[in-house]
Amino acid sequence: MSFIGALENVLKIQERDLFRHNAKKTSIEAAQSIFPHLREIHIAILEYAIDRGYGGFTDIDLNRHFNTEMSTYRARRSELEKAGLIVDTGRTVKYPERGNNRGHTVFVAKEFHIENG
Repeated sequence: MSFIGALENVLKIQERDLFRHNAKKTSIEAAQSIFPHLREIHIAILEYAIDRGYGGFTDIDLNRHFNTEMSTYRARRSELEKAGLIVDTGRTVKYPERGNNRGHTVFVAKEFHIENG
């Protein structure tokens, strides 16, 4: 699938798909407010991923770059991953300053993914 074709698939997201069927009213309102901006956010994340190159990024890096702690960018990154435009490298990075020893997945733009093995 071409880059444009994959991006078009991502952008076919329906507003109803942005929240669970049993979501609270506030969650539904939040999803509806972000819906008009999805294309811009997807493109911004893809640009960021390409800028990061082979080094990649984690969701922590993504939130730092876009100066947010909300799940909006992580959710859009996940959609891009499902469309095959963002790839899980199999690597993780730890952020001890966050107070835990948990590894965070490193992602790259598809063009920068190197298969292991």
